[in-house]
Amino acid sequence: MHTITAEKVYREISEMPIKEREKLFTAIARQGFEKELYTYDKVFDDIRREPFTIKEAAEYLEVAEITIRRWVKTETLKSRKIGKNIVFDVDDLKAFKKQKRP
Repeated sequence: MHTITAEKVYREISEMPIKEREKLFTAIARQGFEKELYTYDKVFDDIRREPFTIKEAAEYLEVAEITIRRWVKTETLKSRKIGKNIVFDVDDLKAFKKQKRP
């Protein structure tokens, strides 16, 4: 399995000839960030597999940390404890975000 990381991509881009880098960034500028090219699943299907902290869950779900804590307390959002830390499984967060999306 070939894993792509930001560091590997950056290294490969920095090793490209200048003309190729210009082509790459031109393509990105023209179409690389157009919303209609990326579905929700394409963007969020490959997020990391480790549990999220409260802070990371809040960022991912685009809410305040206090909201996450309230959802945990009312059992609106599934969580678990590792030691004293509350964490969230990636699949649970993805399902919750998809369910909450308009």
